[in-house]
Amino acid sequence: MIVISEDLSLEPVSPSQLTANHPVIGYDNRVRFDNIQATSALSDYPITNLANPSTNSLWKASATETVDIDVTISDVEEVDYVALARHNFASKEIAVTIYGATELVEDEPDWFELVQEVQLVDDGPAIFRFEPQSLIAVRVHLAEGTAAAQAAVLYVGKLLVLERRIYVGHTPMPYGRSARITNGRSESGQFLGRIMTAQATDTAVSLQNLMPGWYREHLDPFIVASKLTPFFFAWRPEDYPLEVGYGWMTNDPKPSNQRNNGMMQIDLQMGGIVL
Repeated sequence: MIVISEDLSLEPVSPSQLTANHPVIGYDNRVRFDNIQATSALSDYPITNLANPSTNSLWKASATETVDIDVTISDVEEVDYVALARHNFASKEIAVTIYGATELVEDEPDWFELVQEVQLVDDGPAIFRFEPQSLIAVRVHLAEGTAAAQAAVLYVGKLLVLERRIYVGHTPMPYGRSARITNGRSESGQFLGRIMTAQATDTAVSLQNLMPGWYREHLDPFIVASKLTPFFFAWRPEDYPLEVGYGWMTNDPKPSNQRNNGMMQIDLQMGGIVL
């Protein structure tokens, strides 16, 4: 799910400008093991697990209580999103609010609201998007729910907004389900049942007519980072805010010149986690 701040305006003033439906990729991440802390965590599930992009290591709060997760940002570069994967905030009715700070007051961050309180509708990957700005700290505030909060991945950074929108021929990542199935059959040929031994999601994105300068400045750094770095992906944020994935590149994308004016094209193939 992608949640857009009430203070963020994405209405274009001309047809050539980016809109709320341009795809976004969240791969830039400022969260580190030494700059994240929380007001609650079990000893076997520390908050530093959120700094690991792996979804098999969880942070868990120690009780059903309000929790603040704070990330200190040491640089002055702009950030405009917070993202989480493998959480239980929807199923356990844990409302989320995102705060930021630009200065300290008596050695404590002076917090203000970036994204209004929201109750997520599912436990799938979630992106919270707000106005790009320089911050010294970001806070994820979790209200008390029906069980202790938990999550596996937390990103804070600057979104990559793709230059072109995606239209026909695209399978949204949550719907690109695949599974490895073992079929049971008796010696007489009777059906005994099926066992799913593995499951995943996948999708593909074909980007066309990319300006050569835009590709080199914005997309190529992502292609380089995607060799090792998982990322969040929303293909049409405004129309389909629930169709957000957290995944990784499954091919080695290589751009090619498409037109005489230097415009480029590239195909991205992605695999992702299952909700």
